[in-house]
Amino acid sequence: MRFICCSSSREKVLPREIAYADDVDFVAFQDIDIEEVGQVLEKYNLQVNVDKTELTNLSRGETNWQTTKKVGTLKGDQEDIERRKQLSSAALVKLKNVWLKGDKITKNTKLKLYKALVKSVLTYNCGTWALTQSQEERLNAFHRKQLKKVLNIKYPVKITNSSLYNKCNERSLSILILESRWRLFGHILRRDSQIPANQAMSGYFVTEGSKIKGRPLTTLPVVLNRDLSRIINSNLQLKSSHDLEHLRSIAQQRDEWTKLTARIREAAEASQSEH
Repeated sequence: MRFICCSSSREKVLPREIAYADDVDFVAFQDIDIEEVGQVLEKYNLQVNVDKTELTNLSRGETNWQTTKKVGTLKGDQEDIERRKQLSSAALVKLKNVWLKGDKITKNTKLKLYKALVKSVLTYNCGTWALTQSQEERLNAFHRKQLKKVLNIKYPVKITNSSLYNKCNERSLSILILESRWRLFGHILRRDSQIPANQAMSGYFVTEGSKIKGRPLTTLPVVLNRDLSRIINSNLQLKSSHDLEHLRSIAQQRDEWTKLTARIREAAEASQSEH
């Protein structure tokens, strides 16, 4: 169980409860007394495990929430990425003897093991990440470094990025993340409008009060809009609730959403090849 205290002008539109299996978050816009909550739950024969209960404060200047874990994922994108890198590196090291066995294990078998036991750890829940372009480039470089270790390619041997991807039958990690992001987005848009994820997306575009000063944050809607902006001769964007509803109508038709995702992926791949 987790209690999340927010200071937000979007109190009326944000979800109050977020539940997945036995993991439950309660969102509040004022200070919470956990003991008082426990007394209320006892009336319904429910008990609060204090050791497993967290209290997280969300505010503009607060950063502790970024290391809060939800269903195996840290809430801060950069924090989660670094953790995924560490976990996947540990998984890679455990299979060190496999990578070094040369001809005894075929390249295809090594790559299958890498995808199943290492890459899956690195990309867990990656569809929720709101990445800057520099973060994407660093992840791509990290992915290529792992592929070289799998194939035992060491200095002074040199190989171009495209040759490495072809040799491993792989693509840049940022393209895989993009596809995961749009699959997740489409799945949520097809769900009931009252689920917490849809409520949060609708609340994102509610503008109340004065704008917060400082550099704009790289949020998931910002990244989704950046993906759409790469498509040539397209008026699709994600900057308002109207844009969100238009994309929701497209998502209801799975074939059309698949085509849109393919266009976004092709535009991203073309952009990468230009650099």
